[in-house]
Amino acid sequence: MKNLNSLVVQEFSSPLAQKLYIEEAWAGLWGSEEILIKRYFKPKSKILDIGCGTGRTTIPLFKMGYDVVGIDITPMMIENAKKIVQSKNLKINYKVGNAINLKFENESFDNAIFSFNGWTQIPERENRQKALNEVWRILKFGGYYIFTAHAREMRGFAFFWIQQWIKLFILKPFGFRIDEIEFGDRFFTREGDGTRFQKQYIHIPSVKDVLRQIERAGLKLIYSGQGSQISDKNQPEYPPMFYVCQK
Repeated sequence: MKNLNSLVVQEFSSPLAQKLYIEEAWAGLWGSEEILIKRYFKPKSKILDIGCGTGRTTIPLFKMGYDVVGIDITPMMIENAKKIVQSKNLKINYKVGNAINLKFENESFDNAIFSFNGWTQIPERENRQKALNEVWRILKFGGYYIFTAHAREMRGFAFFWIQQWIKLFILKPFGFRIDEIEFGDRFFTREGDGTRFQKQYIHIPSVKDVLRQIERAGLKLIYSGQGSQISDKNQPEYPPMFYVCQK
């Protein structure tokens, strides 16, 4: 299998993914995001929007008066994000950037956000840890970081996770071709134009694993909770867990 990171970029560069994200660029913040942003991010503070896509979160942050920079690892996302804001004459700073190696000076931002499970679409635990470490580095002391991740559930998904365990720990050692690298990796399909489906990668961690990685990065957990517990306004079909951390 090709490099998984390259596969993720390829998946999000596809016409189907771009069509979906261009349509969602003006969808606005989820109710849960809006509540947490207003609770923890001071007005007019400088925000790094990691994995910004075409600007679903970047645009409302800008309109709320924040000094926001949006980065995404997929060049096509940034290209379309720039076109979208240019069409509305909005002055938003978008850059191609990798969350595991942020090209910013230490303590450059007051706060940061990594929305819609973007952190868990970074392949391999070591790289997800690097991303958390980088957030710690670029945040000013006292700054907040909000990110989301689906929580690994056994209830209703036991058979799926048993299958995953067999694939990784029994079949893979015997030489079977297994695309997953770590337990928790999952490949799923997202409907594209009604006739085709877009393959996509995500890692679904346990809550304990997320908390361990947060602590290892030197961040302090301030709040965690299901998105649907925060607000039922404008929520995605499967609300993820929110984690709010502070440096």
